[in-house]
Amino acid sequence: MPSLQYVIDTICSSLTEEAIYEIIETRLNRGPFAVENLLPSIRSKDRSLDHGSARMLAEAALQNLAERGELKLEGENIYPVE
Repeated sequence: MPSLQYVIDTICSSLTEEAIYEIIETRLNRGPFAVENLLPSIRSKDRSLDHGSARMLAEAALQNLAERGELKLEGENIYPVE
């Protein structure tokens, strides 16, 4: 999986890594969720993104956070670390 910054640069998103991580953290504070539930929040911050681009950003960020041990990924579902 490419780095989040690489994906941001490739699709020319106006979002920053920090902004995407903040969106994920805010959603994670409400409990477990599916990747699809994250996409509207990402798209609302950068209206130029289509569904696929928002998903690429979400997947890169989620993978990075999972590798750092900040959340758990199980398929399409995201869980807080207990």
